[in-house]
Formats: sequence, C-alpha cells, structure tokens
Amino acid sequence: MTSDITLGMAEMFRDANRESVTLELRTPQDWDRFNKIKDMAKQHEREETEFFQREKPLLLAEARKELIDKAGSLTLEHPSPFGTDRFNKDTIERQAHMQVGNDHQARLLGIKARESDGYAELREDIQAREGLRDHAREAFARSTDRRDGQDRRMPSRDR
Repeated sequence: MTSDITLGMAEMFRDANRESVTLELRTPQDWDRFNKIKDMAKQHEREETEFFQREKPLLLAEARKELIDKAGSLTLEHPSPFGTDRFNKDTIERQAHMQVGNDHQARLLGIKARESDGYAELREDIQAREGLRDHAREAFARSTDRRDGQDRRMPSRDR
C-alpha cells in the first residue's frame, strides 16, 4: 500500500514539474526536447508494464526459489523454536508476491525519476540560455547610457 502512495506522489511531482517546464519553453527545439523526454518515459512505462504482465509468473517462480533457498540455508543464529516451519508455503508465496510487486514499483519510480530529471535538465539549459540573453541586454543598457557628464557618473537603477 505504501508503494502505491509513493508512486502516486512521484506522478504528482512529475506532472507538476512537467507543467512548470512548459511555461519556460520558447523555441521549437525546446518543445522537441520536451516531447522526446515525455514520449520516451511513456514508452519505458509501457514496456515495463508489458514486461511485468508477461513475465510475472517467471518472476514469482524465481522469487519463490530465492526465498526457499534463503529459508533452507544454514544460519549461525539460534535455532528456530520447535514446531515452527521456515518453509511455510503461504508465507513464501505472500513474500514472493510482495517482492515482485515492490521491484515493479521501484522500476516505475525509476522511470518517473529519470523523466523528472530530464525536465529539470531542460529547465536548467533554458535558464542558462535566457541568462545569457539577459546578461547581453544589461550590458547593452549600460553601454548606451545617454546621460551627460556628472549624471553619468551617478549609479542608475539598473546597476
């Protein structure tokens, strides 16, 4: 249940990040890069979901085998109490389902995180480019100061 909340929060963060980036897009190249990030993330999510649906029985079998091997391994801990069974089929089945589901959720979260990182990188590039433009605008404003003599030596508002 916690992973559903985490996944929902990651989707909300990604959507908010996506919305804020769209306000800063100026050029067709920015829009192309934005759409490429969005389309790649959708494709990766679709591939992951299809893979999970297709390979779920195999993943569950591997998880069960791993849990059984772990339960049967020799440990240097205190022996389990008399009458307890480390090979409880229901417990192993439940743990296998949890492990496979959590792995799937983690892969989906990774895809959403990479998408959000792509948007953040795009925003940084746009802001760096816009910063250069603003810097040139400010330099031009300083160089075209038309005030006379003593007034020119006084600091203006934009300096």
